[in-house]
Amino acid sequence: MAEHNNNQISALRRADRLSTLVLFFSAVLLIGLAGRVMWIQTHVTRADAGSLHSQHDVRVTLMARRASIYTADSTLIAGSVRVYNMFADPGYIFDPKGSLNALTGSQLVAARKIMARAMGRVLDENEADFLPWLKSRLYYANGSLRRFVWLKRGENYAFYHHFETVKRGLIAKSRRALRDHHPALAQEYFHALDGIGFILSTRRVYPLGDFAGQVIGFANSEQGLNGLEEQLNSLLVGRSGQAVYVKDAAARALWIKKKGYRLPSDGMRVWLTLNTTIQQIAQHELDKAAKQFKPRSSVAIVMNPWNGDILAMANYPELNPNDYQKTPPNFWRNRAVTDPYEPGSVFKPYNLSWALKNHVVTLDTVFDTYNGRYRDPTGRLIEDVGGWPSLTVENILVYSSNIGMTQIGWKMGIPMEYQAIHSFGFGQMTGCILPGESPGMVRPESQWTKGMETSVSFGYGIAVTPLQLARGLCAIANGGWLPTPQIIKAVEVSPGKLETWAQIAGPQPWKKIVPRSTEQLVRTAMEQVMVRGTGQYAISPLYRLFGKTGTANLAIAGQDGYHAHQYNATFIAGGPVPSPRLICVVCVHEPDPHLGHFGGTVAGPACSKILTRSLQYLQVPPDQGPKTDPWWGKEALLKRLKGLSH
Repeated sequence: MAEHNNNQISALRRADRLSTLVLFFSAVLLIGLAGRVMWIQTHVTRADAGSLHSQHDVRVTLMARRASIYTADSTLIAGSVRVYNMFADPGYIFDPKGSLNALTGSQLVAARKIMARAMGRVLDENEADFLPWLKSRLYYANGSLRRFVWLKRGENYAFYHHFETVKRGLIAKSRRALRDHHPALAQEYFHALDGIGFILSTRRVYPLGDFAGQVIGFANSEQGLNGLEEQLNSLLVGRSGQAVYVKDAAARALWIKKKGYRLPSDGMRVWLTLNTTIQQIAQHELDKAAKQFKPRSSVAIVMNPWNGDILAMANYPELNPNDYQKTPPNFWRNRAVTDPYEPGSVFKPYNLSWALKNHVVTLDTVFDTYNGRYRDPTGRLIEDVGGWPSLTVENILVYSSNIGMTQIGWKMGIPMEYQAIHSFGFGQMTGCILPGESPGMVRPESQWTKGMETSVSFGYGIAVTPLQLARGLCAIANGGWLPTPQIIKAVEVSPGKLETWAQIAGPQPWKKIVPRSTEQLVRTAMEQVMVRGTGQYAISPLYRLFGKTGTANLAIAGQDGYHAHQYNATFIAGGPVPSPRLICVVCVHEPDPHLGHFGGTVAGPACSKILTRSLQYLQVPPDQGPKTDPWWGKEALLKRLKGLSH
């Protein structure tokens, strides 16, 4: 009994000593760990801590969706779609130091072979080429390990879905191998596509193709590069967000950290003043004219004269923003605002308006036109295509007499002629926000010579843009008010809340420049241009239009002279005459002179058809008939005309 008790006591003592020893070593270990923590806190720099975090934390930019652009009738013309960008991690896939990949040795080699077969299917390429190509990109030029390389960019959902289908097939094989008691093979299938991933982004798309291409411009996934896409970039681009997630060695996300997470804010949607149908009409008619006369370029503008809205702005050659690289860069710009040119005789209505306003002449004032040959007070010879002995002011406009306009210009004098140009907005920015706008070229009044007095009277010696011509024509159509051209109708400033451009940018200035009675007289004379003058070839069968032709020789670059056989053909028009709803400007630059070069025959028909079709679309009742149209029932004869001057 005593011996048994002694054995129990000995066992208890041994257990007590063992417990004491365990507690001692545990205490030493805890003290060591605490000391290590204290050392780290006092000796590890902020840079070292940041480096440790960077090995496990990944900051991802959450891209804001670039906002869409619409026409005034809410047709989508620029939007963003999600695209999938595939990348590979060569450093993880080959793992030269054996410290990154979940697999090692022969398993890693076997997994890479499975990857090559799978990626051959996904990329539709030879599987034997994939691994050598990827291995050739294992290191940077400086010898550091490469952890990222693009495989495919800008792919659609079908490509991503195909990859996921292949990946699910490998996972299914992994499960079967595991059920068949082949754990090593199961791992190889399961990890075969580790190191292959996707980054989501957006691609800008333009559903209507070349619809107003130079106006809209184009953008990449990050910013606008041209046109309104660039001009309105701050509205469209939005604000990117951010997410921080913890990754494993294979760069797989484990969880997202709450700290540092910021939601993206999408851009503001924009509605333009462009009308889908009228824009398509303008482009169609401009394209027809280009095919017929083969110009270097051409422009068409349609505006509402009562509010300044630009309803159409077409350029030829067209630009398709979806594939803008196929268009030469010199045709990317919007020539309606960027390229000023000498307008020729289309400038005469603006000068005449000012002369009528200031009572220099009336429509019935008669001028000697010297049978088509006249020398101005400086001795410069001025010639008319038609040799009229004398013309009234109305007929000077109707038949586009340079001799008559020269004499009107000299009666006005340099100060008044300069004032006319300035009042109609030439030589100035229009106030429209279209990018790249030129103010045109008008010399300061102090630099005018007597020769300028003659040249400017019929549209030479100055340079204007098509938009400036359209803006000035609005004043003739709306009773004398010079508008600010508008291209933006509304902006979605917050989800569901739209504001007009006037609310955002402030009231757009309008200026009264001539009395309503004066512009009614000018419209009356311009209607006669269509009825019996140089615009007969462009008369509308449905509407009474007012218009003016212009044919200008191109100046020789760097010389004081003009090309004999290179022209700009222009036509400006509006209608219906009693109460104009629309105005239109068509400029055809350098048409083939063998096919035609007069404004009345090259630009006039396109301008008239654009107006006629647009007014029909707007359901404006026709007002043309046998009593107002001298060519009523004589269409065949009209088609046989060889051309009308100026």
